[in-house]
Amino acid sequence: MDGTPLKARSPLTPELARLVAEHRSGGPLVSDFYVTPEVFDADLARIFHRHWVFAGYAFQVAKPGDFFTWRLGAESIIVVRDRDGEIRAFHNVCRHRGSIICKTEHGSTHRFVCPYHRWTYELDGSLVLDTRREFGVDRDTLALRPVALENAAGLLFVSLADSPPDFSAALATIRRKMKPHAIERAKIAHQVDYVVKANWKIVFENNRECYHCPPNHKEYNTAAYDVQRDLAMLDPTQQPAMDAIVARANARFRALGLDEGDAMSTMTGASWRCHRTPVMEGFVTQSLDGKPLSCLMGDIKEWDSGTLRTTVFPNFWQHTNCDYAAASRITPVGPDETHVRGYWLVDEKAVEGRDYTIDRLLPIWDITNRQDWTICEDQQQGVSSHAYLPGPFSLVRERNVAHFLNWYLGELRA
Repeated sequence: MDGTPLKARSPLTPELARLVAEHRSGGPLVSDFYVTPEVFDADLARIFHRHWVFAGYAFQVAKPGDFFTWRLGAESIIVVRDRDGEIRAFHNVCRHRGSIICKTEHGSTHRFVCPYHRWTYELDGSLVLDTRREFGVDRDTLALRPVALENAAGLLFVSLADSPPDFSAALATIRRKMKPHAIERAKIAHQVDYVVKANWKIVFENNRECYHCPPNHKEYNTAAYDVQRDLAMLDPTQQPAMDAIVARANARFRALGLDEGDAMSTMTGASWRCHRTPVMEGFVTQSLDGKPLSCLMGDIKEWDSGTLRTTVFPNFWQHTNCDYAAASRITPVGPDETHVRGYWLVDEKAVEGRDYTIDRLLPIWDITNRQDWTICEDQQQGVSSHAYLPGPFSLVRERNVAHFLNWYLGELRA
C-alpha cells in the first residue's frame, strides 16, 4: 500500500482529469470545480482525507480523558488525551460492527464504550474485552484505528492517510514562531459556527487576498495594514513608506526576541504560511480602536508584537496578536456548503468582565467573517450560472489565490 485512502489512489475520472488539464493558470477555476458532487468527492479523498488538516487545540483536551470529535465527510475522528498525558487521535469507528462510538462533540471519559454492543476501549485505543474465546481473535488486533496527529505549539493537525505527506518544515516553523504566544496555555473565550452556502475553495480563496478589502471591510481596514501594502504594490512611490513601517516593526520584534517579517506576508512553504506582520502604526493589536482587547497572552511581555499570521492549506488560518488570537477551521459539507468554526482565544488566566469582554473581543473578526461569507455566497451563486466564464486574476493582488489553486490542482493530479 502507498499509504493513501483507496479513493485517493484511484485515478481521476476522465471528466475531472480533463478539467484539471484544461485549467488556465493565472485565472479562476471553471464552474464544475465549485458545483459538482464528483469534484467534491475528489476534494475530500485527495485533499482533506490525505493532507494535514487542523482539528482543534491541545488545551481542549487538557486532562486525561478529555476528548473532542470532528466529522470530515464520511470520516469521524476522536482526539483524546490518554492516561500518560499523550494526545492521540483515532477513527471514531468500533472494531466490531462499525458503529460510531462517540456521538458527542466533546467531553471527558475514563474509557470509550460503543453504544451498540458495549465494546470498551482504553484511552490509548486498546480493546478491553477479551475476544479470544468468543470471537476467535486476539483483542490486540482490534484496537481503535489510529489517526496521525501532530501538535504544533498547541495547534493539533491530523492526517487520515496511512502515510501522511511530509509536514516537518511547517511543524518546525510554527512551533518556533508560535511558542512565545503559548497557545497551550490559552482558552476559547468565544466560538461561533458559521454555515456558508459556498464551496470550501471559494471560502479559502477569499482568505487568500485583500483585493476585496477596501470596498467590503471597513472595520478590518482600520486595524490591518493590508490595504496600504496592496497600494504600495500597485504604486512604487508608496513602497518606501511601507518599507519604513516594516523596518520599524521588525526592530521592535527583534527587541522582543520575536521573529521578523516583511510587507508581503508571503507564503513560508508551498501549502503553509507562518509569518509575523505589523499592525497599523499607533495600534497595539488588531482591534477597532487599536487598544488592547485582553491581557497579554502567553509569554509575550510587551504590547504590539505584530500579528503572527498562520495559514495551512486546506482548512486553517489564525491571526495571533499580543493579547488574543482569532482563527477559523473550515470543514467542507457539500459542493455548495462549508462549515466554518470561528475561535477567539485569550490567555488561560484572562477573566471575562475584567480582562476582556465579548462585545469588544468579537466585532472586528465577527463582522469581517460575516462580510466575507456574504461575498462567498454571492460568488457561489454566480459561478453556478451558465453565464459564468472565469476572468483574469490580478497579477499583483491575487497572486496568493493563484498560488492556492496551483497547489490544489497539483494535489488532484498527484
